[in-house]
Amino acid sequence: MKKLVVALLIILLAFVITGCGMKRKIEQKVSEKVVEKIVSDDDVKLDLDGEKITVQGKDGEKLSIGGFEWPDIDYLPKFKKGQIISASNDGLGNVMILFENVDQNDFENYREILKTDFPEEANEMQIEEYLLYEGKNAKGDLVAAQYFKEDKTFTIIGNRDGE
Repeated sequence: MKKLVVALLIILLAFVITGCGMKRKIEQKVSEKVVEKIVSDDDVKLDLDGEKITVQGKDGEKLSIGGFEWPDIDYLPKFKKGQIISASNDGLGNVMILFENVDQNDFENYREILKTDFPEEANEMQIEEYLLYEGKNAKGDLVAAQYFKEDKTFTIIGNRDGE
């Protein structure tokens, strides 16, 4: 796991320092190969696709980071407000989705849906600048929804069946 984190940091750094066009494509391919070597040769396949990074292990497990689309999951209700700035999915249903430009009222409406869908082991916190709801559904899936009032950002963290 430590190697994976180091590899992802290298990739993110590569995104920051690379330019556009053909140079970017070449640097992208070189970065993929370097990171694959760092994390054990043929055990890991890396795909850099624009703003999205996908790492696939030899057993087919996947981790996707970045991208601007709602992940392919069925246990969380889709939040349709704001703008997705990053979505991560490990391929097992564990996700983290970051939004910006979310009105507090939209968060509160979504939180009410979560309270219905994830009523077990519920935890709610409200302080001046931060709102949080955590809960579990009957299948054991977990959700944490965090809203930051000052910058209107919203994070949804989903954990499939207690994974």
